[in-house]
Amino acid sequence: MQQFFVEKLEAPFLDSKQFQQCQKVLRMRRGDQIRIVDLEGKGILAEFVDDGASLLREIEPLTWAPKQHKLRLIASLIRTERLEWMIQKACECGVDEIILLQAERCVVRDFGKREDRKMERLNLIAKEACEQSYRQYPVSVKGIATIQDLEQFKSEQNIYADLGNHEHIVNAIDMDCKSLSVIVGPEGGFSDKERSFFNQNEWQCVSLGNQVFRAETASMFVCNMVSVCEVVR
Repeated sequence: MQQFFVEKLEAPFLDSKQFQQCQKVLRMRRGDQIRIVDLEGKGILAEFVDDGASLLREIEPLTWAPKQHKLRLIASLIRTERLEWMIQKACECGVDEIILLQAERCVVRDFGKREDRKMERLNLIAKEACEQSYRQYPVSVKGIATIQDLEQFKSEQNIYADLGNHEHIVNAIDMDCKSLSVIVGPEGGFSDKERSFFNQNEWQCVSLGNQVFRAETASMFVCNMVSVCEVVR
């Protein structure tokens, strides 16, 4: 079943592009149902009442299970195709906000003159992934941040993932904290200067296990471990 994010839950509910997608791409007809969610996290299940897929009626309100943590993923910049994949999958796996970080060892430093267009595309990828996975809120992608900007992205608990003999992220997560910020490094890892900065500014170092992940895989692992903690602990 298709989900759409809209600004307000007011008839006619969908905008012209969304109606066109229902009509031309999804080929919906009378009786087909969709989920409609506004930017305040309120949603309805709706049904088309005509074969032209132009009129909708509300069936029932939507509900979501409450989340214990709001997860802010601070992910170092990586190559475009991997970055887009990471954003899509992180949204499907429960991240609430994504900050793109310019780490010292990033292969990609910035988006140059294409930054506005690139950020627009990344946010569209995030929005569509949230619709596909029935998220209550669309995930925003922000950046590009430097380590000097990190103070504004702190949460109740703040950690960074690194190699070494550190406490595993599953054991490190404080279940009493309602918000969590996690920094994931680039392919080359963090520099000693960055590690020193994190430690001096009260970012807790954690391990993701004995294996070495690609940067995009590490982000997925973080999202899934936070989800596991919400279910198991």
